[in-house]
Amino acid sequence: MSPKSDDLKMLMSMYKSMNIEELKANIEHWKENTNSSNQDQYLEIAKNELELKYKERKEQIELLTKSLTSSSRVGRWISSIRGILNQFVESKN
Repeated sequence: MSPKSDDLKMLMSMYKSMNIEELKANIEHWKENTNSSNQDQYLEIAKNELELKYKERKEQIELLTKSLTSSSRVGRWISSIRGILNQFVESKN
């Protein structure tokens, strides 16, 4: 017997709202208690959602890294310009 469409939608919605740790725990639960094809399908859905969350996390980390690198570079440029201006002002005095 295959799961109903509404049940799958509700399950997918529940998995989407979980964080990575909750999904891992849920996957472990399904691995230990799989005894039907429906539960195998639930396990696959949970694994797919976990994979998506890891991908999203990786993308967020990459974006944050680029942002921090860029802001650090801008900060160094500003410091360099300030240093040049200070030297210019000091040489005028």
